[in-house]
Amino acid sequence: MEALHSLLAMGLRRLDPEGRPTGEPGELADLAGAGALFVVDLEMSGPNPQIHEILDIGGVRAALAPGLPEEEAWSARVRPKRIGNAVPAALKVVGYSPKAWKTALDLEAAMDRFATTGRDAIVTGWGMAQDLAFLAEAFRQLGEPWPFAELAIDVQAIARALLKGNGEVDRFNLGHVADRLGIGRMGEHGALADAYATYDVLVKLVERVARLTAERER
Repeated sequence: MEALHSLLAMGLRRLDPEGRPTGEPGELADLAGAGALFVVDLEMSGPNPQIHEILDIGGVRAALAPGLPEEEAWSARVRPKRIGNAVPAALKVVGYSPKAWKTALDLEAAMDRFATTGRDAIVTGWGMAQDLAFLAEAFRQLGEPWPFAELAIDVQAIARALLKGNGEVDRFNLGHVADRLGIGRMGEHGALADAYATYDVLVKLVERVARLTAERER
């Protein structure tokens, strides 16, 4: 577990009680009482959490144990209330249409289920700043407390620390790194597909470090 915690600490960040980054890196000691990671992805109608909205949300809960075994996954499309504020390019990326979102959940129902799935876990993702901003704003709008740990893990930062300069990866977007690590993907720009891709990249990095450690100890 010490090796796993050391790897996760490369991307560990502290959050305030509302889920906003404090700017402080996390430390190994912060992981001592943690039981799970919640690997998340959001697709939004634009970049500003005060103006734009979550349209698609997904997460994979994994035990903070050797191998990061998956415990549960959940996703849903979210019904927008201010679609007129949306950035057209963002709608195109996520594939939004009124027909496709006909059975979408309202924000309150979606966030309630999302919070239940990830309760007390460490929110984990790829380049976390925007996702964290939208999550914090959604819970603020709903008058609900931050349901996760006051920690976040940025898998992109871990990938940079482990892969930069080795010639294997030349840019650090999720799709490129997943492809270079031989990870098959469910699709692109769907929340659950990207959450799973992030989870799979993290598992692959954990496996790689464990293998290298074992080889050095022989």
